[in-house]
Amino acid sequence: MDAVPPGREHETAVLVSALDDACAGQGTAVLVVGEAGIGKSTLLGALLDAAEHRGLPALLGRASPDLGSPAFWPWTRLLGSPAARDRGLDPAVLDLAVAAEGPEASDARARFRAVADTADALAAAADAGLVVAVEDVHAADEASLTLLRHLAGEVVATRGPALLLVATSREPVPEGLDEAVPVVLRPGRLGREAVRELLRRRDGHEPDEAGVDTLLHVSAGHPLHLRELLRAPEVHAGAVASLVRRRVAGLSPGATDLLATAAVAGEEVELGLLGAPEPAVLAEVLAAGLLHADPRDAGRMRWSHALLRAACRDGLPAARRRAEHGRLADALPATRTGEVARHRLAAAVSPEGRAAAAAACRAAAESATARRAPDDAAGWYRRALDVTDDPELRTELRLALARALVRADRTTDAIDEAAAVLDAAEPAGRADLAAGAAVVVRGIGPDLVAGRIEGLVQRAGALLAGEDSARRARVLAQEAMVAAVRGRPDEAAEISARALAMADRHEHEPEGVDAVLHALHARYEVCGGPGHVDARLAVGRRTIALGQATQRPEALVWGHVWRIDDAFELGATDVVDVGIEALGAVADRLGGSLARWHELRARAARAHLVGRYEDAFVLAGRFRDVGRRSQDPTAEPLYEAFVSLLHRDLGSLAAWRPGGEAFARMRHLPIFWATAGVAYLDRGDEELARTLYDELRPHLFAVPHTNRWRPVACCGSELAVAFGDTEVVGAVLAQLRPHTALRGDSSTGCPGPVARFAAAAARHVGEHDEAVRLAEQAVTSDRRLGAVPGLARSDLELGRSLASRAGTGDRERARGVLDEARTVARRLGLRPTLEGASALLAELTGLGPGAGSLTARERETVALVVTGLANREVAARLVISERTVESHVRHALAKLGLHNRTQLAAWAADALS
Repeated sequence: MDAVPPGREHETAVLVSALDDACAGQGTAVLVVGEAGIGKSTLLGALLDAAEHRGLPALLGRASPDLGSPAFWPWTRLLGSPAARDRGLDPAVLDLAVAAEGPEASDARARFRAVADTADALAAAADAGLVVAVEDVHAADEASLTLLRHLAGEVVATRGPALLLVATSREPVPEGLDEAVPVVLRPGRLGREAVRELLRRRDGHEPDEAGVDTLLHVSAGHPLHLRELLRAPEVHAGAVASLVRRRVAGLSPGATDLLATAAVAGEEVELGLLGAPEPAVLAEVLAAGLLHADPRDAGRMRWSHALLRAACRDGLPAARRRAEHGRLADALPATRTGEVARHRLAAAVSPEGRAAAAAACRAAAESATARRAPDDAAGWYRRALDVTDDPELRTELRLALARALVRADRTTDAIDEAAAVLDAAEPAGRADLAAGAAVVVRGIGPDLVAGRIEGLVQRAGALLAGEDSARRARVLAQEAMVAAVRGRPDEAAEISARALAMADRHEHEPEGVDAVLHALHARYEVCGGPGHVDARLAVGRRTIALGQATQRPEALVWGHVWRIDDAFELGATDVVDVGIEALGAVADRLGGSLARWHELRARAARAHLVGRYEDAFVLAGRFRDVGRRSQDPTAEPLYEAFVSLLHRDLGSLAAWRPGGEAFARMRHLPIFWATAGVAYLDRGDEELARTLYDELRPHLFAVPHTNRWRPVACCGSELAVAFGDTEVVGAVLAQLRPHTALRGDSSTGCPGPVARFAAAAARHVGEHDEAVRLAEQAVTSDRRLGAVPGLARSDLELGRSLASRAGTGDRERARGVLDEARTVARRLGLRPTLEGASALLAELTGLGPGAGSLTARERETVALVVTGLANREVAARLVISERTVESHVRHALAKLGLHNRTQLAAWAADALS
C-alpha cells in the first residue's frame, strides 16, 4: 500500500504480503474484524487502491443490514460490476432457479450448486491474479456466508488460485468464518502516535501535545470519531452524532431532504429513488462527505459509513421517517418484493398500512420460495404474522410458515407451527387447514415425533370425519404410520389399506398424487416385518415409478431408501449398490438433508458389511453432521448405534463415548435396551448391561414386527444367552427360526445373518445339530456376500457349535473354520473374534488357553469370583489386595479370550468343575 493509515502498520504489512502473494500466483484469505468505525473500510479501501496500482483487478461487494436484501446480495453486486464482467463473470450464476436444474430439485440443492459454480468461476477468473472483497459480512444473509465460507475454506485454502479474498465483519463474527479464513486481523483503537500523525497530516506541521491529549481523550482513539472531530472547527466532547447533525444543518433545504431520503433508503442509494435531484444539490451533498459516488456504478451513491447514516436517520422525526418509507415503497418496482416489504413494514401504523405491509411480506415470502430460499420465506411469513390481525388469515400464514420451515429442514419448529394451526383451525371449523397441519411433517424420526404428530392427526381427523377425499386419505395415512410405530399393527394395517384405497380414488385430483404417496409410505411402515419383504418391495417399486412419472422428489427418496433396506435384509448386495447409486443421484440432483442423510447411512453400512472400517467411521461422521442440520432427533442416536457396532467388531468399545443426550432420547425404546445392552456387555459394564436387559425382557415379545424387530430380537437373544436366561433364549429362537434366511443388516449397520444369532441360541439350549446347521447357513450367507467381518464371526460360531456337539470329526472341522476365523480377524483387526477363535482353537488342540493356561493363583481367584463374591471378599479370603484380584481376573480374561465376568462364569462352569 502506498499510504499507510496511521496506527495500522501491522495490518498494512499483513495485507501487503497477501497482495504480493496473489500477484505471485498464490492466493489466501483475510478477515478484518472490529467494531463499527474502527477503520475496516479504510484498510480495505487502501488495499483496493494498492491492487489497482499493481494492475490487479479488484471486485467489491457489500452486505446490507437493511431488511429486504435478497439472498447472495453482496455477491450479486460484486459479480455484476464492470470489472467482474471484464473477467467473464456473470451474476446469473447465482440464479437459483437456473442452478436447480429443473423444478423437482430442492432448494438446498439449488443453493449448493450456485455456491459451487460461483466459487469455481471466481477461481477460474483468478488465473492472472484477482482481489475479491466483501464488506460487512456480519450483515450478510446465510446464503452469502455459505459462499464465503466455501470460497475461503474449500477453494482458496485447498486449490490455491491467485486470488486474495478479503472480508470485513463486526463482532460477533458469523459462525465458522474465522475458522475457514487462515488470517484474521482485529485492528484496535488508535494510540498517541497515530493521533499525532493524523493532526500532522491535517495541519501540515507538528501538533502541540495539549492538542494531541485533547483529541485522544475526546475520541478514545476511535478512528471514525477522530475523523469527525478533525473536520470540526474545534475539538470538544460533543457526540459524533451531534457533529454529523450540525454538518447537515448547514446544508440547503434541498440537500437535507435528499439526505433524509437517502438515510431511510439504505446503505447504498439508487439515484433513481431520490427524485432526480438537481446537480447542484447532489454536488453539495457529496461535498459534505457523508455520501460518496460509487465509482463502479454511476447510478448509485453510498454512505461513507453506517454510523453516519444512522446519525442522519435517527435525527429525523418518526413521522418523517414513516413518510419516507412509504414514498420509497411506492417508488420501488413491485418485483423487488423484499425491499417493498421492508419499507411497508416501517411505514405501517394504521390498519390500512398494516394490511399493506402484510400483503407485501406475503409477496416477499412467495418470491423467496420461488427463489428457493426457504429460510428467507419463513422470515417473511413471520413478519407478515406480526402485522396481521385477521384470525383466519393468521392461521393460513402459520401453515405457510410451517411448510417453509420443513423445506428449510427445521422439523421441530415446523411441528410447533402446525400445532398452532390446529389450535386456530378447530374453533373455526377449517378442516382444510387442519388437514394441512397434520401432514406438514412426515417421514422424519417417527419414534420420537410420533407423539406430537399423533395429537395433530387425531384433532384433524375429528374435523374430517366421514369425508372421502384426497386430504382425508393423507390424514389417514399419517394415522396409520403413527399406529405402526406405536405398536398397533392390526390397526395400522386396516387404516393404511383404507388410506390407499381412498387415495387411489382421488389420484387424478390436485392433491391426489400426494395422497397416494403418503398412503404408500404408510403401507411400507405397516409391512415392516420380516414376513412381508415382497410386499415392501412392491410398495417401493410403485413409489419410485410414481416419483419418476410425476417428478416428486420425496417419492424418489423414500422409494430408494426402502429398496436399499429391503435389499440389505435379503442379502441382495447388487440391489443395495444400485439403490445407493440411485439415491446418491437423487441427492445430487435434488439436494436437501433427507436424501443425503439416507445415502450416507447406506454407504456407511455397505462399508461396514465388507470390513472397510475407516470409510465406515468417516461416512458415519458425515451422516451425523447432516442429520444434526436437519433437526432430526433420531440422527444422533442412529449414529451412536452404528458406531457401537463398529467398535464391537474392533474391540474398541473402551473408546466409545456415546452422547448422553442421544441416549436419553432413546432411553424408553426396546431397540435401545437391546443394542446398547450388548455394547455395554462387550465393554465390560455388566451391571449396566444387566439393567438394560431387565428393562428389555418384559417387552421383548411385544415388539411389533416392523424393520426394528430384527435388531431387537437378535441383540435380545445375545443378552439372554450371556445372562443364562434359558427360557427367553428358547422363546426368541422360536421367533427367529422362520426368518433365518434373512439378515439383520440395514442402513443402521450390518450385524450379520439372523442364522448366526439363532445358532448361538440353539447351542445354548442344547440343540446342537440345529446350531451347527444354522451356523453353516450363516457362513454361507456371509461368504456369498463378501461380508468378511461377518464371515469371521460366523466361522467362530460354527467352531463353537461344532465343539459343543463334539461328534465324529467335529473337533477337526472346528479347527479348520477357527483357523479361517483367526486369519480374517487378524487381517481386519477384529480383536474380539481373534481372541475368541484363538482361545477355542487352543482348547481343541490341547495347547491352552484352558484352565491349564492359568496360574494357580489365577485359578483360585477365578473360582471365587465366579461364585458371585465381590473383589473385596475374594481379596480377604486369599489375603491379597483388591487390585491384585482385579489383575488376576484381567489376566484370566485375556488368556481365555473372554471379555467379561459373565463369559468367565460360563467357562468356569465346565472347565473348573
